Amino acid sequence: MRNGTYYLNNSGSRLVHYVNGKKTKHTFLTKSGKEVTRTLIEQRSFGNFGSAIISYKGKKISVLFDTVLED
Repeated sequence: MRNGTYYLNNSGSRLVHYVNGKKTKHTFLTKSGKEVTRTLIEQRSFGNFGSAIISYKGKKISVLFDTVLED
């Protein structure tokens, strides 16, 4: 079972984090106030910011962790 952080490149800016063999999940808000939980496919860091690649409405999108999603 995988646990911990796995880096996808040598500079450490792309990573995947596993807990008990499953990728990390994050809850995002939509414009209507609904909460949507998505599995983080990949996380990226740049400077003091972090973003995530998630699957939403059949598409893979890159979002910041405090992004409000469209309905």
